[in-house]
Amino acid sequence: MPNRIRGLCKVDSTSFPYLCEEHVTIPHKSLQGLVRCNIYRPKSEEHTVHMERISLMNSKMIRHDSNRIQSLTPVKLQRQIIRDVTPKHKSVHSSWGTPDPAFWAAQGYAVLRADEVDSGQSPGLLDTMSKSTTDAFVDVIEWAAEQTWSNGKVDLVGISYFGGSQWRVAACRPNDPAAMILCDGMNDYYRDRCRHGGILTEFLKWWFSNSVASN
Repeated sequence: MPNRIRGLCKVDSTSFPYLCEEHVTIPHKSLQGLVRCNIYRPKSEEHTVHMERISLMNSKMIRHDSNRIQSLTPVKLQRQIIRDVTPKHKSVHSSWGTPDPAFWAAQGYAVLRADEVDSGQSPGLLDTMSKSTTDAFVDVIEWAAEQTWSNGKVDLVGISYFGGSQWRVAACRPNDPAAMILCDGMNDYYRDRCRHGGILTEFLKWWFSNSVASN
């Protein structure tokens, strides 16, 4: 008999200038399951704007050295880029491809990071870029818009996978997202994701082995 799914939510209101809520449970309506997320938001609920699955990568924040970049493996490149981000834009809660909660909470925003189904702390069957992924994303957006700390405006900003997943979500019109900002967010999977210029890319193999299976 499978173990009963337990609540895992932890709240830290004293260690940081902002409120940190980990493993918050969000009901997954279509699958009758759940999605878990981390929320980083101002301690005051007044005038809070909500930002959903944000990824910010600005050329002004990163030093570029083409010779050095070409010599790095993808994993080492990610680590180097994170190290190169200015201290103002990273903290103990910084994570690859997502905004720094410390910086954005100080601007009055709530940053929400949700674990996709069957990754991190969200149970279920992992099926990337699928209808179930889209349905879960919709549930997260609608849930966030209804919270007391949210003004109901949910912004979607993302790089790569975090950007590509927004196209299908937007088509569902969940709570009409206030904004979508995509960077390298593929909308043509064949040309943008699998075959660049018709040539098969091995990126998906690396991505699945290192970023998906490891979760």
